[in-house]
Amino acid sequence: MVDSSEAQPVLLHRTSPAVGQGDGTRLADTGYDRRRLSYAHSFSNPIQMRTIQAMELLTGKLHLLRLIRRFEAMGVPDGQAFWQQALGVMGIDLVTPQEQIARIPARGPLVIVANHPHGLVDGMVLAELIGRVRTDYKILTRSLLTGVGEIERFMIPVPFPHEQGALEQNLEMRRRAMAHLEDGGVIALFPSGVVAASETMFGPAIEREWNPFTAKMILRSGAEVVPVRFPGANSRWYQMANRLSPTLRQGLLLYEVRHALNRPQAPIIGERISRDVIKGWTSNPRGFVAWLRELTLTLS
Repeated sequence: MVDSSEAQPVLLHRTSPAVGQGDGTRLADTGYDRRRLSYAHSFSNPIQMRTIQAMELLTGKLHLLRLIRRFEAMGVPDGQAFWQQALGVMGIDLVTPQEQIARIPARGPLVIVANHPHGLVDGMVLAELIGRVRTDYKILTRSLLTGVGEIERFMIPVPFPHEQGALEQNLEMRRRAMAHLEDGGVIALFPSGVVAASETMFGPAIEREWNPFTAKMILRSGAEVVPVRFPGANSRWYQMANRLSPTLRQGLLLYEVRHALNRPQAPIIGERISRDVIKGWTSNPRGFVAWLRELTLTLS
């Protein structure tokens, strides 16, 4: 049940995917492989991997595994219902007003952009939010759920920058995203590509600058845009770990999932941005993505 999504069947070696994730296998058929509930697999260095695995065991993994087993015992639903049941087990209520949800167009190519303050939970909530209007969406994500049969249709995997083969995977991700928009579907993404973090040990979390690919995808596809802002930030422990090392940061991502349990989520959905407005940015994609970022962060 519980961004973001590596595929190794053993702790320290990259071999064939384990059953239950990464290969499209349904959880209803095989159950979730507990070894996959880890961000350690995005690294190849054994010391980094063991450090992350130890941190995860101490800060939240066992509790999350118990929730996963509870989720499976209820019966694993297929498709959009997966998200509602998963968030219910996690105690996360989506409290965005219906009048805001209605701002999501029910048809036509659409790009939904959002800030990324938390991690995995942002993607799960965004999936439930969009699915209340339409289910022809794909989220660009590093989620631990990528490859799970019941929800594989909703996601396009994005590699961590430090992963082996990241360049090739990114090219494939972009190709799939453009093809889906050409088919009239929805692409949802977090253009920063990373969870917001403070620039100092005790400063506020800051959304990273957005990737210009987002602007190019929107401009080339003919899609409209809807911005979404997630309020909040990860814990101070995460902010401090991020300043110390990537290993410590990755080691606390499952802790942040646990930290989000039993807390309501109220993402703010902005007004649709029409093609007439978007066309005005054709000659300035970097300016466009900077404007989109600022617009999203000021939604209230």
